[in-house]
Amino acid sequence: MTHSGGKPHTNIGDRGQRYEVRSAGYPKPEMRTVGWAATLEGAYEMAKAFREHPSCLRTEIFDRQQNDLVITNYAGVLR
Repeated sequence: MTHSGGKPHTNIGDRGQRYEVRSAGYPKPEMRTVGWAATLEGAYEMAKAFREHPSCLRTEIFDRQQNDLVITNYAGVLR
């Protein structure tokens, strides 16, 4: 049984979120999806927060509607 008593979870996930934020180095060494945002500005702020972590190497913002990479930002010193 889930914490909701088996009812469907309707307020979680990425439904309606256009932009996918990906990060490499943090939280895992390989590129991982770390979140979603409805606006490009929101996705950029999320990616910016991940780049502040010392182990983060880069972030990417992917437009799910256009199926295209929008922004790649590198963080810290390139190794």
